[in-house]
Amino acid sequence: MIIGSFAVVFALFLVVIIATLARASIAARIAGTPEEIPVVSTRLSVTLFHVAMLAMSLFLMISVGTQVLYGVTNTETVVVPAVGAAFFTVGYVSARYSSEHSGRLSHRQWVGGPEGETAELFARAYRERAWVVGLAIVPPLLVLVARVVAVGVLGTPADLPAGAGGS
Repeated sequence: MIIGSFAVVFALFLVVIIATLARASIAARIAGTPEEIPVVSTRLSVTLFHVAMLAMSLFLMISVGTQVLYGVTNTETVVVPAVGAAFFTVGYVSARYSSEHSGRLSHRQWVGGPEGETAELFARAYRERAWVVGLAIVPPLLVLVARVVAVGVLGTPADLPAGAGGS
């Protein structure tokens, strides 16, 4: 199951990369008028980037969540979802509140865009699509809740290192 989900996420990343590089021609086919091509192009590339982050979050949930469901009580089942939730929270805050900076970076670094793409269009697309990255926060939090419900934060008393349970 984990290998299959990894293959799906990897394939999605390849699709995102190819679509981002070919966004000018894709946007030309989707847009109604030539003036809409840069807007459609930036929205497409930013949305695909955010969907890739959501896919990473879902893969994290599947890989660590199965360990939680099978009763694995190692620290990985606490640390990985906590760090993942923090990472995607920073991604959401960045997309929502630092969209101008992200827009400038994307405009300078992402090749393959049509004429008329601007940093302002990217910034607007980041703000409009920040909710997708916000969704990526949910799966790691669900894994943390499942971990606390299943075995508690530290696990069962039998899982504690020798000498740590004061009886």
